[in-house]
Formats: sequence, C-alpha cells, structure tokens
Amino acid sequence: MGAEHPVLNGEAPDTIEELRQTRAPVTEARHLPAYYYTSPEIFELEKQKLFYKDWLIVGRVEEFPNPGDYRAFELVDEPVVVCRNAKGELKAFANVCRHRGVAVAIGSGNAKEFLCPYHAWVYDLDGALVSPSRPRGIKVGPETRQLPPIRLETWGGFVFINFDEKAPPLADYLDADDYRQSVAYVHPEDTVLVDTYSYELDCNWKLVPENLADVYHVEVIHRNSFGGSTYKPEKALAELVFTKYGWYKEYVSGTMAPDAELLFGPAPWLKDHPKGKQFAFSAFLRPNFYLFARADMVQPFVCYPLGPHKTRVTGWTCLPKSFVGSPVFDEKVAILAKFVRKFADEDSDLVRAIQRGLNSKYFVRGPMHEFESVIHHRINRYLEALHGNGEVL
Repeated sequence: MGAEHPVLNGEAPDTIEELRQTRAPVTEARHLPAYYYTSPEIFELEKQKLFYKDWLIVGRVEEFPNPGDYRAFELVDEPVVVCRNAKGELKAFANVCRHRGVAVAIGSGNAKEFLCPYHAWVYDLDGALVSPSRPRGIKVGPETRQLPPIRLETWGGFVFINFDEKAPPLADYLDADDYRQSVAYVHPEDTVLVDTYSYELDCNWKLVPENLADVYHVEVIHRNSFGGSTYKPEKALAELVFTKYGWYKEYVSGTMAPDAELLFGPAPWLKDHPKGKQFAFSAFLRPNFYLFARADMVQPFVCYPLGPHKTRVTGWTCLPKSFVGSPVFDEKVAILAKFVRKFADEDSDLVRAIQRGLNSKYFVRGPMHEFESVIHHRINRYLEALHGNGEVL
C-alpha cells in the first residue's frame, strides 16, 4: 500500500489480500475491513484525498434569499461561512479571523458585516477587512486584509464549495459522472426547500451512504414505513446504471409519506410518467451526496464526518415550486417532515449497531449479497480514490 497506509497497533495489516477480496466480483467479495470504519489514520487520509479535493454540498440556495443572509458551520474540521453579499452573490470564506483565528460568524442569520468577538476586527460580506480595532497600533499587511475565499458554485438549487483551488469547475466535476444529465428529469432546480432535518450519529460516515444504497435491508427495517409487502429488492435494482464514480436508477416505490399518499399530487414534470405515483429515482454523487426523488418530491441526503466514529447527516425535503401556497400547505409539509424523521430514525439505530459491531474484537467482515452490488461499486470507487488507481490491487 505504500507509506500512506496507516499503521495500526504497531503493525501494518495484511491489507493487500484483504482488499483483493473486497474488489472481487460482488458474489465473491467481502465487505471492507473494520479499520476502514474505525481508524483515525484512515479518517485523516479521507480528508486529504476526498473531502479537501471534491465538490461538497453545503445547502440550498433558498436558505440565503436576501443580501446579508449567512450560515456558519464546520465542515470536516474546517470552519466555513457562506453568505449572500450586497450584490446578491453567494460567497464562501474560511471562518477564521486574520488576526488570531477566531470565528467571525456564529450560527446563522442576517448581517451587514462580520465582527470578530475577540478584538473587534470587522469584515464585509465579501470577506474583506473593513478595519481592525485601534488601527494605529498594528501593522496590517495584504495577507491579513481578506478572509481566505473558498470556491463556491451552484447547480440544481444546491450550494457547493471546494477547498481545492486546482479542482475542476463544478460542471466538469458533475459531467465526469453524467450527473447533470441523469438527474435533469427530476428538476431539482424547480423545487423549493420545505424541511431540513439534521442529526448526528455515532458511526463512521461511510455507513450512511452504504445504508442508503442497501436494498437488501429495506423490507426488514422499513417494513412499517415504506418497505412493506409490495417492496421487492430485485425491482429496486432492475434499472440500475453504474457510472464511473457512482450510479443512478429509476425504480418502483411509493412516496415518502404515510401510506405513500401524494399529498399535493404528482410533480408537473412527472404527471405523465409511466410509473405514475410509484415513480422513484436515486443518484449518488461522490463523495457523500445521495439524491432521492419520488413522484412528488426531491429528497436528498448528505453526510459529513465529525471524526472516525461520529457523523452529521442532513436531509432536505424539496417540493415543486408550484405546490407552494396550495390548500393546507403547512399542515401537509408537517406530515412529510414527521415521516422523514420516522424512517431516518429506523436507519439511525441500525447504523449505530453496525458501528458497535465493527468495534468488537469478534467482528468478521461478511460476504456480500448480490443485492449489495451498489455498495460493492461504491466501496471500490472509494478505495481507488483513497489509495490511487491500481495501488490496492
């Protein structure tokens, strides 16, 4: 594996043979070794090879409707602030004062400027230093006159940032996996955010997209929500298309509401679709974004590591803009919000249980089922990104 591979417990594990087993055809393969979900060294490698290189989704554009609207957050150990400037442009900066490194923005809200709470240095909505406090007593050079900018672009109503100044433009990043083309017909740009659900899990971040891709568990864990007697994992994989880095698929499933009821009717662009109210679609974008669509909504999820054993998950429920203002709109949105928390809670208990098992000295990585072909594809693309093409073969 070379020098980049972690050394655990004082010994380099026999990784090459283990990963050859993971990279075997799916019905002959085994899941990843446990240390990929528990190791601090693996987590550090993921930050450098994935999260500090790829385009990352941080929100929806409608979360910043007005000049001055901002949100501060920590993303994979980096403090970030996203705001809409006086010209109406979305901007992203490192949330690190150029004097002593204190965050200049906290939480979310609307501001005319950002004030460092330590020494009252003031920055405008473009991240430029307006004035340090007591300016006659300090020499301010050009390197301290601007909060470090972070690249920001939008697509489909989603806000993306990238920590890598040399990364390709967002359009090229998406098109490398045919993502824009494959997702276009569910019109995420023509939807509006109606509910956000964020929660933390005591598990490694990779377990979340693996669980979301796992058709094998749906009829077990979700049998009382959306995986009832009509759900068939074979059908969920029937129209699966693998791409270079991810996948997309159309399948049959009810919408994410009690009794699969279309509370507002079908989306305008899907009202004549052959699958009707059973239309379902999903598409994965590296490294951590899973977009789901149903006949009446777009409902994506993203997960970010808070460490090797802790993850923050955010899900957005987005409805067609034409639904806004329809009768009892708020009441129906409340029903959808309650339902998304119900099925998310079902999965939350599950992934916590997986993490506990991975930490056990008795853990043995199991064989993969043919229904886990998407997980198999996901894991192998992850290994290539983490270790470099051919290095793990």
